[in-house]
Amino acid sequence: MADAAPGKLSPEQKRGVFVVWLIIFIDLMGFGIVLPSLPYFVRIFEVPDWANAFARAIGLDRSRGGVLVGMILTAYSLCQFIFAPIWGRLSDKVGRRPILALSTSGFAATWVMFAFAPGFTLLLVSRALAGVCAANISTAQAYMADVFPPERRAKGMGLIGMAFGLGFVFGPAIGGALVSQTLLGWLGYSPDIDVEAFHRAQLMVPSLFAAGLSATSFILTLTIMRESLSKELRAGLGPRKSRMAQFAQALTRPAIGPMLIVYLIVTLGFAQLESMFTQFNADFLQLSASANAWVFVVIGLTLAFVQGGLIGRLAKRFGSAKVLLVGLTGLAGAMFLFGFQKELNPGVNSYAWLIICAMLIGGTNALVNPNVLAIISSHARADEQGGTMGFTASAATLGRIIGPILGGYIYDRFGPEQPFAVGGVLIALGLLLFLARWRVITHPAEPAPSPA
Repeated sequence: MADAAPGKLSPEQKRGVFVVWLIIFIDLMGFGIVLPSLPYFVRIFEVPDWANAFARAIGLDRSRGGVLVGMILTAYSLCQFIFAPIWGRLSDKVGRRPILALSTSGFAATWVMFAFAPGFTLLLVSRALAGVCAANISTAQAYMADVFPPERRAKGMGLIGMAFGLGFVFGPAIGGALVSQTLLGWLGYSPDIDVEAFHRAQLMVPSLFAAGLSATSFILTLTIMRESLSKELRAGLGPRKSRMAQFAQALTRPAIGPMLIVYLIVTLGFAQLESMFTQFNADFLQLSASANAWVFVVIGLTLAFVQGGLIGRLAKRFGSAKVLLVGLTGLAGAMFLFGFQKELNPGVNSYAWLIICAMLIGGTNALVNPNVLAIISSHARADEQGGTMGFTASAATLGRIIGPILGGYIYDRFGPEQPFAVGGVLIALGLLLFLARWRVITHPAEPAPSPA
């Protein structure tokens, strides 16, 4: 796929970038559509015996809604964690387009399965399979690395971050409308007529809407996207090593290894905020549900603004490493400001301070992820972009698997401010490791091998 001019994307590449952006946006929006309603969905079904047995094994008398929702979210994240490097490596061999087409069609199928699940077990299975499809993030990142030159790669990764941010904003809002009594009444479902049918419609309607979105991205992948990885690079792919051998080898790379660890630590720290943010606002700040929703909108819009336009210019002017340094420093500070906002601003309008904290969190986090990805991809050879991005996505997903459990324990055991303090410390540790390997990380990447 040839560029129109050095450093510029061709019209064909721009169309491909748009499709990749849309795939990630639709994936995240679909997840956001059902996420706020998961506790209501699981109440529809009778709890299976195996779920009650699991609850007793961890010290509960039976499964409750929180445990069931936790199972669904964990199944999704674990499958995404396992399959991200598999999809990434496979895309190095067969190309990005086939993997994106397969995963988007799979997403549509899993949403249909979710919509018509006859019981909790199949509901759980459908979300686990959705996690397998959601692992396509590694392939999307590799596509961006293929088409954007190194000096503009942060912009490509920033576009993915923008898709995350906008999906984060629009998904819950659309989901709330789709399960509302007003809209479902227009479709003929009413709790006054048939309560069971109404609750099933609350599950079915948003799920089928998400399935339609995924089907749309599948069609666009087949019709207007072109492959970004040349046949020469795919043909030159060496014999495949085991996944653990590849990961161990990646960790030994002078720049990639430390950056993978930095990404894991920083994601683990930020997950403290992601998991306890709503809990803190409701318990400690006494925010209403509607006020809390506006805070999420502020964070999402800030992420979209920074990652959609500002970050590319910053990285081009100062370099990804310096922008990441600012982002990590600011994010660690923002975590402390959020957690200890009542102690730091006595007498100040608490909601105004919360909005300021939300903008700082959104803005500084927006500087972190795209530049971590840009640095890692710049040190990966052209024939290993997919596999490397897969391991990078897995490192982040591992942080999101462990982080919420750790954050919840700290919140309950030590107090509502402490998860954010621990998160800030973890991000600061990631910053120190980043500084310790500064010279290696900022050293020019090794040249890619010539195609055989």
